[in-house]
Amino acid sequence: MYRLLFIFMSVVMLTSCASTSTNNSSAMAPAERQHGDEQLRLAESYYNDNQLEKALALYQQLAKQGHPRAQGELGLIYDLGALDVKEDNALALYWYKEAAKQNDPQSMVNLASFYREGEFVDKNIDTAVSYYQQAINQQFAMANCELGYLYLDEPNYQDLHKAERYFLAGAESTQVSCYLGLAYLYDFEVNDQIKAFQWYKLAADSDSAIAQYNIALKYLNGTGIDKNPKLGHQYLAIAVEQNYPLAVGYLAQIYDFGWGVAENKLAAVELYHKAAELGDADSQVNLGLLYEEGELVPEDINTALQLYTLAAEQGNAIALNNIAAIYLRGDKVERDLDIALPLFYQAAALGSPNALTNLGTMSRLGNGVEQDDKQSFLYYKEAADLGFTPAYFQLGQSYHLGTGTEKNDELALSYLLASTEYDESAAFYIGIIYSKSPSVTPDFDKAISYFEKAYELGRQDAASYLGWIYEIKSPAHHDIDKAVYWYQQGLSNSYSCMRLARLYLQGKGVPQNIDKGLALYHEYAKIKKYDIDELIGNLYFFGEVVDQDYQKALFHYEKAVANNQSQAANNLGEMYRLGHGVAKDIDKAISLYQASTEWGSVVSMANLGEIYLNGEGVEVDRELGISWLTKAAERGQNDAQYLLGQGLITNQQQAAGEQWIKKSAEAGNKKAIQYLTEHQ
Repeated sequence: MYRLLFIFMSVVMLTSCASTSTNNSSAMAPAERQHGDEQLRLAESYYNDNQLEKALALYQQLAKQGHPRAQGELGLIYDLGALDVKEDNALALYWYKEAAKQNDPQSMVNLASFYREGEFVDKNIDTAVSYYQQAINQQFAMANCELGYLYLDEPNYQDLHKAERYFLAGAESTQVSCYLGLAYLYDFEVNDQIKAFQWYKLAADSDSAIAQYNIALKYLNGTGIDKNPKLGHQYLAIAVEQNYPLAVGYLAQIYDFGWGVAENKLAAVELYHKAAELGDADSQVNLGLLYEEGELVPEDINTALQLYTLAAEQGNAIALNNIAAIYLRGDKVERDLDIALPLFYQAAALGSPNALTNLGTMSRLGNGVEQDDKQSFLYYKEAADLGFTPAYFQLGQSYHLGTGTEKNDELALSYLLASTEYDESAAFYIGIIYSKSPSVTPDFDKAISYFEKAYELGRQDAASYLGWIYEIKSPAHHDIDKAVYWYQQGLSNSYSCMRLARLYLQGKGVPQNIDKGLALYHEYAKIKKYDIDELIGNLYFFGEVVDQDYQKALFHYEKAVANNQSQAANNLGEMYRLGHGVAKDIDKAISLYQASTEWGSVVSMANLGEIYLNGEGVEVDRELGISWLTKAAERGQNDAQYLLGQGLITNQQQAAGEQWIKKSAEAGNKKAIQYLTEHQ
């Protein structure tokens, strides 16, 4: 809504109003009316002298005698709880109606507000319109403004032409509220900024603080008028002098963020305090944040919560989100999900993108709510649709990883590109998409650019990807010196350690240095939490990076086996099975394979199956062989699936055997593929 709907008169009772006439039998005679008006002025003087009991008694007396203005004022007293009386809607409604029967236009307007808001009575917009019309018929100009606002912002009754007509009628009687109504109409509905400025200017020059604030914004932003910061600040200062909360709060932000002026944080804090005391919700939030973080003021979580609560009571979604976040984190107060969750949901219902994003992250991590990737995605999507940049990254990441939705790198790219200034990980994922995505055309120049940006923003693992592109991925960009440089920048990442280790071991792009290469393998093992002896044993066993050396492999494998490392046990078993670097010893091989299976190796199961099925150094035991192969095959080992298939076929179990061979072929096993090709 554009303004408060309750347009009751000030608590300082105004006795001058349009003359009224009535056919009601309780109407006062002219002489009584004249005497009543004098008594009404006396009641007002009692009020001004703070003689509240005398003022109330006189208003009650005059109202009971049938004076319409006294009845209307008495209704207002009960409506607002003025003159130290308890607020009483029933009595307010009664006296407004009594006054309205005698055509008191102000009471008609107040009754209309009751029915428009549904306060103490059933909401009835038609009845509200009727009372406004009756007041207008009494030449009560302000009623034009109120009816104009009804047609401007009542959802099911909005009629901009009627709103404009009633505002113009009130404006002819110099009603400042109607000036403002026309300004709002042209500003927010018609988008005629020139006309909006003109009506704001009329209202501002009529001493309306609201208009002075709005005209200040027009001058400062150059909307509807040439930009003029000097005039903007002048109007803002006038509104601040009138203690208009939004103006005070905006001036605080000007000094806080240095908008067109030198930053002055101390002045900003002082103004935030003033605006917060005046009830500006945004200032209550901004000041609350300062107290929460201990910035410019002593850290005080209780004061922060008090300020946030004041703003939340006004429906401020940011305040609701901030309170919820405090109780969710539980670092400065005791964690309390019973407080946090309802506030997050309330803020989200008000369209807070912060709350929606927080709920998305909570759902993704299962933090305080049930883990739900799909719900997380929906929260991020809703926040992103509101234009919230932090949610762009989360949504882009969801599309890229296929978390809570189908993987879609094209959509991921669009959101990530819009969030690179917010999150270094956005640039990182863009680099991955341009370099690795199967659905986006590779662009290694862009990938390099975004990986470099991610690295500059603190994403260390981007260096590993840059090394990977220069060393391996893009022949057009192959540059071993750059690869080495970037691997060196990314040594906190295991991949950089491993690749640079291999380069030193092989002497590619750097002088060969076995000791340095092995030292980097030690770092790699430490990062990955791998057994270093198993890793180095593998280097010498396979001989792909260093010269094959079974004796060194044996040395490291024996140390790794002592630490229950399954791959080391399997490979050492292979050495004894085949006699590589050691005397052939099938019993020792079997013992090592069995230990390896106990430590989780599926390959060792396949090796044991093959030994017993073929009788390698032992008697053939097809049943035991098939048993080991079945265990390995069921765990997805494709060599075992092929061997099991062959074994079953040999046992005259053709269908079952071919089924396992098909599974092996589907996993890419070349022997299985060849078999199926030959037996089609």
